[in-house]
Amino acid sequence: MKSKTYLYLGILAVLLIAAYFLTSDRGEKTASYKLTEKKLFEIDSGKVDKIEIKNKGENLLLSKASGDWRIEQPFQYRTVSSNVEALVSGLKNLKLESIVSTNPAKKDTYGFNDMDQAEVTVYESGVQKGKFLLGKTASGSASYIKKMDSDNIYLGEGIDRNIFIKPNVNDWKDKNIVSIPKQSINSVQVISEGETYTAIRDSSGKYFIDQDSAGKNFDIILNTLQKFDASGFRDTLISDQSDFTATVIVDNGNKSEFRFLKLDTTPVKYLLKVSGDLQVYKLDEVNAKNVFKTKKEITGK
Repeated sequence: MKSKTYLYLGILAVLLIAAYFLTSDRGEKTASYKLTEKKLFEIDSGKVDKIEIKNKGENLLLSKASGDWRIEQPFQYRTVSSNVEALVSGLKNLKLESIVSTNPAKKDTYGFNDMDQAEVTVYESGVQKGKFLLGKTASGSASYIKKMDSDNIYLGEGIDRNIFIKPNVNDWKDKNIVSIPKQSINSVQVISEGETYTAIRDSSGKYFIDQDSAGKNFDIILNTLQKFDASGFRDTLISDQSDFTATVIVDNGNKSEFRFLKLDTTPVKYLLKVSGDLQVYKLDEVNAKNVFKTKKEITGK
């Protein structure tokens, strides 16, 4: 009887030891930490005027002036202010839920390495307010975050890594080329495929090409110019001496010139150069041809 008791006690001891090694993190504290802080730092979202994000050797600098956000580095260009405001909102609502690791050897697991981590610096009224490292996405709107001078890795709720890190830095650029209200357009001149024509608005608000009425197909041009968006960007410039496929000149009190260059690609793509704008835009074929239709397509003649 005693031998069985010793046997059972021995088995129990082995099971307890096995359970310890299976559930422990071998040197790292994994129990729930009672946090003494719930915020990395407090911000006033109305005063945030600069955000710097360093990731994979690239330095993105966003700054706010006259109420609008712009990209200052690695290039100077317009960005979509609502996208940056979502970023600011995430910073304001960021809540530290728990410490998930204190072991420096495990930082790669949570995305704290040169390829994954991002260094985020926030400024209010030009003064640095806070800085932290952003790691991998945990789940949903939660991500792993880390202070600059600590091995503690936190679960940060309310901070979505996808809002901070884009697949390409150009994804921060505003893809809207122009937005010209159709009622403000006095005339549109199209030069393409060996022809030139001009659609002019008369006193009644209707458009004519010579004596021919410009109908619904011309409305496609007007509607496209109201919200003319690019599909992407090209960082190199186009020479003014290039053999452009089409040129469109829009008069709405000020004249804007759009020059289209067809690329030898499949599917067909176009590059677009706009007067007064150094950025070169990429367009899908359909979107480009919505702006430079032939006279026959407009009038049927």
